[in-house]
Amino acid sequence: MLLDDVHLNGIGCDIGTLTPVAVPLAAGEFTEDEAARTGQQSTAVAELHGPELAVRAGREALRQASVTAGEAVWPSLCLHAGIYHSGIDFWHAASYVRHELGMDAGAGLTLEINAMSNSAVAGMDLAASVLRGRPDHAAAMVTAGDRFGAPGFPHWSTDIGIVYGDAGSAVVLSRRPGIARIRAIASFTDPSLEGLQRGDEPFRTASIAAHQAIDIRRRKRQWLAGHSATEVDVRNGEAVAAVVKTVLSDAGLDLPDLARICAPHYGRRLVETQILRPLGIAEDRTMTELGLRVGHLGASDQIVALDHLLRTGAATVGDHVLLLGIGVGMTWTAVLLELGPHSTS
Repeated sequence: MLLDDVHLNGIGCDIGTLTPVAVPLAAGEFTEDEAARTGQQSTAVAELHGPELAVRAGREALRQASVTAGEAVWPSLCLHAGIYHSGIDFWHAASYVRHELGMDAGAGLTLEINAMSNSAVAGMDLAASVLRGRPDHAAAMVTAGDRFGAPGFPHWSTDIGIVYGDAGSAVVLSRRPGIARIRAIASFTDPSLEGLQRGDEPFRTASIAAHQAIDIRRRKRQWLAGHSATEVDVRNGEAVAAVVKTVLSDAGLDLPDLARICAPHYGRRLVETQILRPLGIAEDRTMTELGLRVGHLGASDQIVALDHLLRTGAATVGDHVLLLGIGVGMTWTAVLLELGPHSTS
């Protein structure tokens, strides 16, 4: 989908304190082989829960949007995501985030979305679509936040090739020029791969995570016992290439025109097989080095990476940056941004 009338007006992040890889190595929670395979140097560990991290990120995103607009910005569409436990059962975290950000009762929608690690980028797809088709929505906010950890989800040992980190992130979108213009968006889905995270797990009446760690490694091995790992790589590669090719084609650009690609913060080996090979790019085109410091931040990877690019000046006005979301289940979303304020055509 080619766009010329939706803009990014504010961005915010809150990242946990970095724990170096030496700590889990000494505790026996991570092995030297895993450290070599992933290249993980550290990961972010927070004391606050996911929704609280999202609120802190949201405050900064709203502040930036208000500065850009010259007046307070109160999004009527609020989308929130977390891929792990929010801290409270049977509860609406999205309403908590909206309330804590000072948004009073009024017309609009407050929703939780779940595309797993693709939630924030896919949320931008959804938010942009609403803004384009609903003139009663002047602005939208997408927030994400997760805190992992024992007993249910140890940061270092839950998954194969991925170390998880804690963070919150937020973006504000509107039809008013701001930090960047969204040039194009594309999404793709392949639900036949959902079993990769389910394995042979039975349905239960309550979560086991309060008492024992979720074993994603075992689930993946169970599913792969009847499927080919090559099949996963091929399908992922085709989907990654499809969404990226679509947004670039819509905008009249090619891969070399991108200043940087903000993709999931996987370990180094998974980045190679799931992102670099399908796109035919080198690692330095991505934000992999940042990911190896902060970990896979649930749905926040791409927003944290974009924020880092903006704050450090590694990408600047006129540059094109691609946000690439990949979520288990599986879904893929690409959002193409052109940095800097741009008047609506």
